[in-house]
Amino acid sequence: MLALLNDFASYQSYLSSVVRFSSWCSNNFLHLNVSKTKEMCIDFRRNRTVISPVVINGEPVEQVDSFKYLGVILDEKLSFTEHVTAVQKKSQQRLHVLRKLRAFFVDPLLLLRLLA
Repeated sequence: MLALLNDFASYQSYLSSVVRFSSWCSNNFLHLNVSKTKEMCIDFRRNRTVISPVVINGEPVEQVDSFKYLGVILDEKLSFTEHVTAVQKKSQQRLHVLRKLRAFFVDPLLLLRLLA
């Protein structure tokens, strides 16, 4: 769940939407796995308000500062620094492996296949 909350009214609307979604799932014989559900509130204000976690089926939903969605790491400020850092780290690891293999005179065509 991703929430962009400006005031108390939008927070109440958000909570009612979660309750409606939860009841819709139970009416349609769907089970929400609360242990896999995350909540992230996006707030650009300097003084963030502390929001209590949403409760679904008696279990509180974990609040997180960032999460990976479709391969992109989103954080609560919608900056991509954590995502860029992760991609940079992954590329450096692959480049290191390629350099080590090149030192053993591995065929360049094989090195290209390892990139894919």
